[in-house]
Amino acid sequence: MEIYSEPWFRTRLDYYLRERHPQLQYRAQLLDRRSAVAADLYRRTCDAGGSAECALRLADRSLFRGLLFSKFDTIDLILANDFPDIPEDQRRTVARALLTPCEPIFAGYALGDDFASRPEFRQLKAELRLGIRQWIDDNGPPGYEAKLRHRVRTRKMRDGEPRKTNRNK
Repeated sequence: MEIYSEPWFRTRLDYYLRERHPQLQYRAQLLDRRSAVAADLYRRTCDAGGSAECALRLADRSLFRGLLFSKFDTIDLILANDFPDIPEDQRRTVARALLTPCEPIFAGYALGDDFASRPEFRQLKAELRLGIRQWIDDNGPPGYEAKLRHRVRTRKMRDGEPRKTNRNK
């Protein structure tokens, strides 16, 4: 039977946080507490006669509880699908930069481990698409050097006739 120790669980959680929750990756207290609990749960389950597979499943559930849904992954997915001008090798940087501006959108939802399987996830993605588009239109793409975009905006004149104005962004 393979025995998993606290450092092993810590390494797994650290890797997971770097990949899925980069804003949390340097939280030592989170890493320490969760890896200790997971290792203890694994050991106690094995000591009680549970299989290593069952013990690992229970330890993983404890280790990753509340972390299965990732705001970062959701933003990265939207960038990959809806913003193809952002180079793939720079998308993670852009996604990380957008975490803070997107936080008010995420705050409107009860996020949890199963959120991606709930109907509200579609609505969240739609709101994020609009929010990211608006943020990029207002501020430019974050985190990488993009070609200047030439935009055309339409403004209403006093007499109600639309007038096109060119503006570099």
